[in-house]
Amino acid sequence: MKTFKVLTVLLSFLIVLSCKEKEQEKVKEKDVLSFVDPFISTEGDHGHWHPSALVPFGMVKLGPDTFPSSLTGDGDWAHSGYNYSDSIVRGFSHFRTGSSGGGSIHDRAGLLSLLPFHTITNEDWIKNPTSKIDKATEQASPGYYSVLLEEQGIQVELTASSYVGMHRYSFKKAEDAKVLLSSGNSGLTNDLHYNVVDEHTIEGYFDKINGPYFTIVFNKPLIKHEEQGKHDKSVGNFICDFGKLTKPLLVKVGVSFTSINSANNNLKASCTTWDFENVKLEAEKLWRDRLSSIKVKGNDTRDKRIFYTALYHSCFLPIVQSDYDGTFLGFDAQLHKAEDYKHYNGFAFWDSFRTKYPLYSLFCPDVYSDITSSIYDVYKYADNWDPFPNSDHKPHKSPLFSAHGKDGSTAFSTCRHEHMLMVMTDAYYKGLYHEGLDIKDVYPYLKEETLLQMPKSYDSIGFIPARPDQTGEYSWDNWCVATLAKTLNKDDDYGYFTKRANYWRNTWDPEIKFFRARSADGKWLDFPEDPRDNREKYTYEGSKWHWRWNALHDMNGMIEAFGGNDAFIEALDYFFENDLYTAGNQIDLHAPFLFNEAGAPWLTQKWVNQLVKKRTTQLYGTHGFFKEPILDYVYKDTPDGFLEEMDGDFGCMSAWYNLAAIGLYQTCPGDTKFQISTPIFEEVALDVFNVPFNIVCTNFSEDNIYIQSAKLDGEDLKRSWLSYAEIAKGGKLELTLSKEPNKSWSSN
Repeated sequence: MKTFKVLTVLLSFLIVLSCKEKEQEKVKEKDVLSFVDPFISTEGDHGHWHPSALVPFGMVKLGPDTFPSSLTGDGDWAHSGYNYSDSIVRGFSHFRTGSSGGGSIHDRAGLLSLLPFHTITNEDWIKNPTSKIDKATEQASPGYYSVLLEEQGIQVELTASSYVGMHRYSFKKAEDAKVLLSSGNSGLTNDLHYNVVDEHTIEGYFDKINGPYFTIVFNKPLIKHEEQGKHDKSVGNFICDFGKLTKPLLVKVGVSFTSINSANNNLKASCTTWDFENVKLEAEKLWRDRLSSIKVKGNDTRDKRIFYTALYHSCFLPIVQSDYDGTFLGFDAQLHKAEDYKHYNGFAFWDSFRTKYPLYSLFCPDVYSDITSSIYDVYKYADNWDPFPNSDHKPHKSPLFSAHGKDGSTAFSTCRHEHMLMVMTDAYYKGLYHEGLDIKDVYPYLKEETLLQMPKSYDSIGFIPARPDQTGEYSWDNWCVATLAKTLNKDDDYGYFTKRANYWRNTWDPEIKFFRARSADGKWLDFPEDPRDNREKYTYEGSKWHWRWNALHDMNGMIEAFGGNDAFIEALDYFFENDLYTAGNQIDLHAPFLFNEAGAPWLTQKWVNQLVKKRTTQLYGTHGFFKEPILDYVYKDTPDGFLEEMDGDFGCMSAWYNLAAIGLYQTCPGDTKFQISTPIFEEVALDVFNVPFNIVCTNFSEDNIYIQSAKLDGEDLKRSWLSYAEIAKGGKLELTLSKEPNKSWSSN
C-alpha cells in the first residue's frame, strides 16, 4: 500500500513537472524577444541599422560607434555609426539615427559618447580614442548591448529607458578606472559644454538653444577630472578618474532637448533605480508588450527572426522628443506642452509613408495617433518661424522650410517632409486622430502644403516641366486634399484639387505607355531607347519602368491608361518576369500588389511570396545597375540582412516585409483598403484596439502559396482586399490555400 502511495505521489510529481516544462516551453515560444536579433542589417551597406540599447521610440539610442567604418565610409556604409564588420569602437554614444544612406565621407558617429578605459595607448588617443573589442563577446537584445573591451579588460553593458542611457562597466584590471566623455563626433568636438556639479554629477549641453542637454550621474565619486582640447567654454574631451574600483561603475545619462533641468527631471522620473538588471528588464517588457501586438504561428524560425526583427526596427524612428512632463521645443524655438499625447520627431515621410504608417495602424495605433498630433504641432509652430531672419527675401513660412529642424541635425529632426499630409489623411479616415484634434483645423495646413509643393503656377499647363515623377507624386497629395474637401463639403476645393489629382495623366505618353517628361510648352522630351536603363534624367532614383506604376491614388485610371486589365497585367507581369522590379528602393514597392487591382490576385500571391521567401534576381542598385546582377534573398536573418545598397530608410523596408509577411498591404495611404496576399505564417493574430483580428491559413505549407477561397467571419469573401474598419473591429479571415492558383477567386 505504501509503495502504491509512493508511486502515486511520484507520478503526480512527474505530471506536474511535465506540465511546468510544457508551460515554460509555451511561454518561451510566446516570447517574441527571442526572435529579435539587433545585429541583422548592421553590416556594411545592408540597411544601416545599429544594435543599440533602446526602448520603443525612445529618445536615447545608446550603442557603439565603430572604427574605421564610421570615419571612412564613402557614402555606402556605417551611416548609423556602426558596422558589424568592425572590431574597434570609438565610444558608446546616446544619439544616432541610422537606417538611411547617402551623403559624402564624414564622421557618422553618434553624439554624447562615453568610453571607459584604464590606460592611454598613444599620444593621439585622447583626440581619436579607439578600443579593440572581443567580437566573440558582443551581445545585443532588445534594450541591451554588451561587449568586452579586449585590450583594456573592461566589460561594457548598456541598457536604456526612453530618456536615460545606463552603463555598467566592470573593470577587470587593478588600475585606475577612467571614463572619457566626448562629443563622440569629430564634427562637433568643440560644441560640448559641461559643468561639474559635484563628485557624482556632470551636466552640459551641445547647443544652448536647441540642445541636446544632458545630466550624467555616477554611482562612484569622481576623484579627479581633466579637460582635453579646451576651446572657449567648451571642451573637446573630458577624462573622469574614479581610482581603483572593485565593483562595477554605474553611469546614468539623462537627456532632453529643452534644458539641463529637464534632462535631470527626465532622469529622475524615468530611471529611479541603480539596479541595472531592473532597468534592463523594464526595457525588455516595453519591447515585449509592443511587439506582441502581432503574433505569428509557424515552424520556420528564420521567418520569425526576420519578422520580429523587422517589427523591432520599425520602432526605432521617429522618437519621442517631448520631455517626461510633455514639454517640447517647437519649430518656433519656443517651449510647448503636449497634453495627453507624446510629441514625436525624427521622420522621413517620403521614405516611410508608404509602409510604416499603415503598419502602425495595425499594431501601434496609439503611437500613430500621437504622431498626428505631433505633425499638427509642426504645421502650427513652423508658421511662427522665419527661417531667414536676416534676409530681405521672406519666403512663405511652412514646415517645408523647417524639415530639418533649426539645428539641422538628422540625429533628432525630420529628414524628409514629402507626403506628410498623406499620413494625416490616412490617420483621419482610420479614426486615429486624438480627441480634440479636428480635421477642420488640420485641413488648411494640408491644403497649404499641397500648394507649396506644386504651386498654382503649374495649373496653366497641368504638370511639372521635365518631372513626370514629381507630377505623379504631387497628384497623390492633391487627391488627399480633394477627398478631405469632399468630406468637409468644400465643393470648390473638391473640384479644384480633383482636377490637379489628375495631372499625372498629362505626363502619360499613350503611344509608348510610359510616363514621360514634357517641356513647359507641352512638347515631349527625350526618352531612353531602352526604358530599362536606369538613367535618372527626369526621374528620381529609378528607371522609367520603376516609375511606370506611379498613380497610387488612381489605379483604375492607371489600368485604363494601359488599355484595360489584360494589358496592365501583361505589362506588370513582364516587369517581374524580367527582373525589372527593384526591391531595394521605394519607388515600386507597391507594384507586387497591383495585380489585385486588375483582377489577377494569384500573381500578387506569386510575386509577394517570391520576394519574401525566395532568392530573387536584382539588377538595380539605388542609382543604376549593379556591376553584376545579384541573386539573393531580399530579407535575411544575418548581419547583411538586406540587399546591397538597400537602406532601412527609417523603417520603411522593415515595415514592407512585415505587411507582406502577414498578407496585408495598403497600396495608397488615404485609401484605407489593405490588399490581401498569402501570409507566410500559418496564423497571424493582430491586436489593433485590444480586439483580436485573426488570419488563419488552411492547408498551409511552403508550396501552397495560392488562395483558393476566403471567408471573413464565416461569410464567403470574393474580393482581394479588406478595409481598415473591417480589421480594426476584430474578426477572422480564413484563407484556404493550394499549390495551384485559383484564377476565378476575386478575378472581377
